[in-house]
Amino acid sequence: MVLRAQRAATAADAPAGAPAGLLARWGIPADAELVRAERGCNNRTYAVAHHGHRWVLRISQNLSAGQARAEHRLLGTIRAAGLPFGVPDPVPTLAGDIVAETPAGPATLCRWIPGIRPDLAGEPALERFGRVIGLLSRVLRTVPWSDAPQDWRGDPLRAHPDAPEIAELARALRDAGLPPARVRRLEAAARHVFPRAQEVAGDLPAQVVHGDLGASNALVDERSGEVTGVLDFEMAGPDARVQDLLVGLLLSGALAGPGWTRRTAALIRGHAGVLLLDQAEIGAVPDLLVLRCVGSVFWRAGRWRRGQASLSDVADRVAVLESVEAWLAVHRGRLLTLLAATAG
Repeated sequence: MVLRAQRAATAADAPAGAPAGLLARWGIPADAELVRAERGCNNRTYAVAHHGHRWVLRISQNLSAGQARAEHRLLGTIRAAGLPFGVPDPVPTLAGDIVAETPAGPATLCRWIPGIRPDLAGEPALERFGRVIGLLSRVLRTVPWSDAPQDWRGDPLRAHPDAPEIAELARALRDAGLPPARVRRLEAAARHVFPRAQEVAGDLPAQVVHGDLGASNALVDERSGEVTGVLDFEMAGPDARVQDLLVGLLLSGALAGPGWTRRTAALIRGHAGVLLLDQAEIGAVPDLLVLRCVGSVFWRAGRWRRGQASLSDVADRVAVLESVEAWLAVHRGRLLTLLAATAG
């Protein structure tokens, strides 16, 4: 597993209460090296190294200790399935717990998974990634819903506990200088999202899903390109089964650019090699893409209200929503044709 460093220090350099103090709970000495991950917006993540041993320390900003323990029960089920790639494997503290509670959030230490971030620009890489999504989905189907840290059923606008009401968010975005027309489009999408979510997802197969499958949450072998690990299951929870495929399409970049049909077909083909969709799932993909983008705006808005994100971060998610709606206005029919021909 490779984390791009913002800074590196020994544990002895860190102030009291920082990650260095946490490492002692696992018996890791104060001269261990800490490297803060450059990426990752939902938690603080560090690479830890000491005398040839490597781990990843995560301090979650989103999960309670109970949710973190549920995440690791889920991961235990996945590891037992014998998939051809790794998932985080927690190291117990000296006290025997897999979660260390801290004022900054629950902390976990996991064993290092080798690999680099994937380049998903090419069709072979996308097909491999689609297969991984399908393999993971088959295993997640067996996970009890109580063994998931999140539950995505219900109103997407309330997925984050601190998400603001539509009017409050619209006012804040206007005050921050977002063009009024963009704010109005967000308000229109948000007003329709909950009844549409119930209508679209009501009859679809539901199970635990990963919820955030993209290149940033995967690792691959540098030489072969085969996936070596899938990371960050803190967003996992019950939802429509097809969510992981459509999120993979969205976050992989498969839908972008003039060659999107070939790249999209490759990812779908990989998924279909291990898991077929039914017709209702195929037909729901375009609307679920929009619902996902609206939910992402309000999730980030909840983090903004907590002081964990900026209003510009929220505006960036609004821009993604607009881009997806504009893309679907042109390509919805072709996307559905590709899905029907390849995924079902």
